[in-house]
Formats: sequence, C-alpha cells, structure tokens
Amino acid sequence: MAGVGLTWYTWFEQGRDIAVSDDFLQRLVRGLRLDRAEREHLFALAGRETFADGAGSAELPQSLVRMIDALDQAAYIMDSSWDVLAHNDAARILFEDFALPRPNMIRIVFFSDHYRRKIQDWPFAARLVLLKARHDYLTGGKSPILKSILNEVLQAVPQTMEWWDDPEILPIGDTDITLRDAQGRWRSYRINILVSKDRPGLRIAFYDEKVA
Repeated sequence: MAGVGLTWYTWFEQGRDIAVSDDFLQRLVRGLRLDRAEREHLFALAGRETFADGAGSAELPQSLVRMIDALDQAAYIMDSSWDVLAHNDAARILFEDFALPRPNMIRIVFFSDHYRRKIQDWPFAARLVLLKARHDYLTGGKSPILKSILNEVLQAVPQTMEWWDDPEILPIGDTDITLRDAQGRWRSYRINILVSKDRPGLRIAFYDEKVA
C-alpha cells in the first residue's frame, strides 16, 4: 500500500520515529479512501498540517447544492483538487463514475473506461483538462493533493508528459465538449464554470446542451 514495504508501514502504524512525507500521507489517503475528517486526523497523527485546498474544510454550502438539484441540466460542484463534492441527477446520468465514492474529474477523464467510450476526441479533451489542472496547481499554491493526482496521471499516461511541457496557458473556464448518450447519439455541450465568490476554491460546472 502507498508504495512502501510492509515493515515500514507497520512501523508507521506503531508510531515509531520515522520520516513521513506529505506525498506518502496523500498516498495513504487515496489508498484507504479516507474522507476529509479522517485525512485531517491522519495528518495530525503525523504532526503535519493538512493543506487547505481552497474549498476549506467547512461544510459545502447547502444553498449551492439546492441550486444544482433544482436544475434540469447536468451540474456539479468541485473543489480546486477537482474532487466532485456534489452533483445532480442529470450529471449522474451523464457521468456513470459519479456513482463511485470520492469521484475526481481528473481521474475520471484519464482513467475511466466509461468516459473514454463516450467522449468525442479524447486526446483533445484530456489535454485541455491537464493544462487547466496544471494552471490550477501552479497558480493555486501548489497543493500537494493536486500534485499527487497530477503525478499519478503523468506516470500512467505517456502522452501527458508532452502535454505538460506545452507552453500554452489555459486556466479553468468555459469549454465545448461532445459526449455520446445512452442511445449512442452525439450531443454537444457548453460547459460553463462559475466560481463561488465566498469560497473561490469551489467551482460549479453547468452543462448546457447546444442545439444544432
């Protein structure tokens, strides 16, 4: 687990005086699928401060959840690590992976078979996501959580190394996308991104279907 040996991990559990990096703790968080409170407890046990991801540890504003639930169009809320914190029924139909625990849009784009089967021109869409996530990382305080996710992608998907070196600057923002629906028909959407004024780490994505 987390890329370390069993003996080393046992020593960590026993609280022995060993060096523990933030990257190791983040790998434990992913491997054990810890929620935010459990992650903060783990970091506290290791004598580290949990990095604030921009959204903060406060409860997700229910006004935002009610807003997306009231929409017919697909919509979801994610934080600056691209974790999907809430989504409506239409988004759940559009993205099957939202049914999994702790969905993350970067991991969905790069590792989900469902997504690859339904997206038109995956390399184009994946490159845009990587460049936007790179911009988030470089301009948002270099979050170790986001860094860990990006490293996972860079190690697993060879062509992303070339994309990472692309000089184009691409912040998160509105995007056009084409997805295949359950009947096999292509549907084009405009993804509109709104940022919460009170909590800028929160982003709300709305999928407006484009009428031909």
